[in-house]
Amino acid sequence: MTNYFLTILTAMISLGDDDTMSRPRLEKMLADGDTQWIVQTFRRNADGVLPFVDQYLEGGLKIIEDGGDADKAVESFRTGLKFAKSADEAFQEVIFGEYAASFGSWSAVEQNRFRAGQAAFRAGREAADDPAAALALFERSLALAEPLGDSWGTAMAYMGIAQSHMALDAHEDAKKAGMKAAEFNGRLRLRVTHIRARLLSGLANAGLGKPASGRGHLRIAWDQLREGD
Repeated sequence: MTNYFLTILTAMISLGDDDTMSRPRLEKMLADGDTQWIVQTFRRNADGVLPFVDQYLEGGLKIIEDGGDADKAVESFRTGLKFAKSADEAFQEVIFGEYAASFGSWSAVEQNRFRAGQAAFRAGREAADDPAAALALFERSLALAEPLGDSWGTAMAYMGIAQSHMALDAHEDAKKAGMKAAEFNGRLRLRVTHIRARLLSGLANAGLGKPASGRGHLRIAWDQLREGD
C-alpha cells in the first residue's frame, strides 16, 4: 500500500517542459553579467536548479574520465560553481556552492570514490527485493558520498536507507534516516523527493505509534504540492 501511494503521488507531480531553464538562455545571462536575472529564474524554478547546476559538474568530471582537455573540465566546473552561487543567493543557502566546489577540489582518488558511491547507490536500488542487502549498499554509498561533500549523493543515500529500514519494519531507524533525507532534499530544493521523504517519515512515525508526529510530516508534504500536480 505504501509503495502504491508513493508511486501515485509521484506520478501526479510534473516539472513542466518549457525552455526557462535552458543552457543557452542562462549562459547568456551569465556571460552578460545578469546574475540577478539568474537568481530570479532559479527562485521560480527551484526544483530544476540542482539538475541544471549538476550537468556542468558531471560534464567536467566526464571530460577528465575520458582523457579530454583538462582546461575544458575546469571551465565546466567553474561555470557550475557560478550558477551554484546564484542558487545559494536565491535560496539563502550555502549547500549549492559547497556541492559545486567539491567537484573541482577532488583528487583522482576522490573522484573514484564519488563514482564508487554512485555505483553502490545503483546497486542498492537493484537489490530492492532484499532490503537487508540494499541497506548495506546504501550505507556504503552514504559513507562514500558524505565526506566528499556530495550533498545530492548523501540525500539519495539517506532516502534509500530510510526505505530499506521501512521494508524491514525498523521504524525508528526509518524515521531518523527519513528526517535526514527530508533535510537534504529540502535544502537542495528537490521538491518531489522531499515530499516522498516526508511521507516516509510520517509512515515511520505512525509505525512507532506516534500519529500526531506522522500527521505533521504529511502536512509538510501536502504544503509542498503545487496547483496542477
